[in-house]
Amino acid sequence: MSLSYLVATDMSARSDRALRRAVQLADATGATLSVLHVVDDATPDTIAVELKAACEGDLRRMLEAAPEAVRTTVKVVIGDPTATVIDLVREMGPDLLIMGTHRERRFLDSIRETTAQRIVRLTDCPVLVAVDPTEAPYDHILGATDFSPAAAAAIKLAHELAPAARLTPVHSIHVPYQGILTQAGGTDDIEASFRKAARESDARWRGEYPLPAAAAPTVIRTGSTLDVLSNEAARGATTLISAGAHGQVGQHRALLGSVATSLMRVPPCDVLIARP
Repeated sequence: MSLSYLVATDMSARSDRALRRAVQLADATGATLSVLHVVDDATPDTIAVELKAACEGDLRRMLEAAPEAVRTTVKVVIGDPTATVIDLVREMGPDLLIMGTHRERRFLDSIRETTAQRIVRLTDCPVLVAVDPTEAPYDHILGATDFSPAAAAAIKLAHELAPAARLTPVHSIHVPYQGILTQAGGTDDIEASFRKAARESDARWRGEYPLPAAAAPTVIRTGSTLDVLSNEAARGATTLISAGAHGQVGQHRALLGSVATSLMRVPPCDVLIARP
């Protein structure tokens, strides 16, 4: 059964990166690629119809540069942008949805979900948020892991998208009261116990959810998960971070997982979110 990818674009430069990444991945994996744009139904009817035709033409011209082997379709519809993308993801059932980053709005971002976050929460479709302007294949993947089935699923999917890439699982540990303990000179033993527990959890996790053979030993660092991932990404020239989405489909956004939520909001590089 052939793979199918869906890329949603708002015709911005941010979405152009998602379209280029979608073409690269479709070419590499043999997936069919559907390109979707939603014209906001708040636009006056006559203008919306003109925009729909113009966007269809623009997208078809953009896809002329795609390799001949990539099978593409263009779909431009008029509707509520977020709701329509979610409805079409449910209807089409793609193996992967690819999107660009949302436009940053500091106040609104603090009180509401981005489109990508909402889609991950309301569907079981993996979502790739593309931020890197390059079209080169991924060459180094960091797999954020909390030793859950969701983290394993995300790592496996990332490897399927880029089987030649280096693959490094990363786990962060939090040592409580580390600042106070450091001053008292008492962190070494406590940190050692946390590391020992993490290594034991890592062994059980790999036994229950076997990772691709390409996966390196898990890197265990102290610190907040986002800080650890950002530092490791910068150190290793990472091009993709994978993370698992937690909670059942449709549950409150707080149950999606703070790491997945934060990575989608401010991605340090391309980010892949997947469920078990």
